[in-house]
Amino acid sequence: MRIASITFKITLGILIVVVTAWSLLWISQEQLTDHLRDRAAFQLSLATTDRSPHRWRFHSPRDIVAGKVFDSDHFDFRDRRLRVRSTGKPFQIGLPLASPLDLARFPRLYVVLGTRTDVNLRVLIRQRLHLPQYTSQIVAISSARHALTIDLDALRWRVAQNRATMPATAAMLRLQIDAPAGDIVELYETGLTRRGAGQLLDLDQPVRILQPGAQAPADALGIYRLPQTGTGQALRTIASSLKEGRVPIVLLPLHNRVEQQLILRNRIRTALPGSIVIPATALPKTLEQARTAVPGSTSQPVVWRWAVLAMWLACMSWVRWRPPANARLRAFLEISLVLGGMLWLIVGARFNGHIKLFQGALIAVTLLFALTLRPIHTWRWNGSVTTWLLALAVVVLAGVIGLLFHPQGAALRHISQTHLMRYLFWALLQQYLICTVCTERWRIVSGNCVVAAYLGALGFALLHTPNATLMLATLTGGILWCSLYLRDRALLPIAVSHAASAMLLLALLPRDLLYSAEVSARFFQ
Repeated sequence: MRIASITFKITLGILIVVVTAWSLLWISQEQLTDHLRDRAAFQLSLATTDRSPHRWRFHSPRDIVAGKVFDSDHFDFRDRRLRVRSTGKPFQIGLPLASPLDLARFPRLYVVLGTRTDVNLRVLIRQRLHLPQYTSQIVAISSARHALTIDLDALRWRVAQNRATMPATAAMLRLQIDAPAGDIVELYETGLTRRGAGQLLDLDQPVRILQPGAQAPADALGIYRLPQTGTGQALRTIASSLKEGRVPIVLLPLHNRVEQQLILRNRIRTALPGSIVIPATALPKTLEQARTAVPGSTSQPVVWRWAVLAMWLACMSWVRWRPPANARLRAFLEISLVLGGMLWLIVGARFNGHIKLFQGALIAVTLLFALTLRPIHTWRWNGSVTTWLLALAVVVLAGVIGLLFHPQGAALRHISQTHLMRYLFWALLQQYLICTVCTERWRIVSGNCVVAAYLGALGFALLHTPNATLMLATLTGGILWCSLYLRDRALLPIAVSHAASAMLLLALLPRDLLYSAEVSARFFQ
């Protein structure tokens, strides 16, 4: 009877983990589909107007490539403009590109800048990052503030010392400015526009699904469907048959893993610059959303978020200083307040790598609350020999998995020593929050160590949404690390195990299996 009971519990546990893993994959796919749909709807609505999707403004270092001005250390961001003090040598400003640009459709560059003296401007372009650089002729700009529009295809271009025509696409776009030493150049805004109204989309036209190579009729909205195999040839066929001025619209197949879908999306953007990629299962909803969208609109910070944060802080203060007498209720509230804000930020795809004021405030108050909570049990840094060996076993498991899926002859992803040390600190913080704060309290709520380890790991996995492979890895590793913590309550062994396992998987797994180590909206970039 006892053997049957144990077998039932093991079977039930495996079933719960399998269902959880499937649910995490479903969440990942849904979030990717929603992201692609929202992005495509915005691009479609913009393509119905003469407004350009390519605009750059300069408010902070994240608005330029690498966060710096190349060949100059004397720059700052002030009053919504980039100010550069010239040293007498040409300096370059890189414009961030989410995907390659279609310069044939947007051949006009406008620049709003101010100078004290006359300066010279060149435009630098690479069609692919590994290909030679195109350099335009000098465009002279007189002193004072100017809003200058340049026809790029009317300029003379060179590749090395050879004459060339303007490239049709751009994977790199930089402005090179040559100003006298001591002059201050202020860059307010730049962008690419059409020469005229161009060929705008009409979303009220009937939709025609096209095979690669087919021509879209003038009275229909042509959308290309890719085959399940031979997508590379299909994209080349679409590129060669597409009429000049047409916006390439492509349905993205969703039958592969999320990582493979993202790689295919990137291939479509590279092969068809300026293309609009629509998830294949969301075409009607995407078109409906595009028809009702406001072109060029962006969400603005609203007061209610700060009101909710103030209420959230009040709840934290109440639970911290006047906690409920019921231990289970108190533990559940503490878990909810620690995880709630972070899950809203991550699962809601609101984090794109640039922490805004509201997001920074939310993270700060959550960490402050978590770090000031009274420990349920006394934890320690170091563990027993057995604990270290079990933690090492998790690293070995990660290494075996990485080697099994590592493509033969492929290079390892580079991981710097600085990244490794930084990630070790990050792993310590994560394991403290997941194990010391949350798993300990899940044990009080559930009264069961196995359930507590599972719930702790589930929270850990959800904090890596929508990175499908990373969610599965953190669910599996989380169950092992949370169980190991409840066994010995030693933090350092599981943090080292976490960091080492993550670095091994990141270095060994191919991108079509582990696309990146990013989470939230940053995963889609």
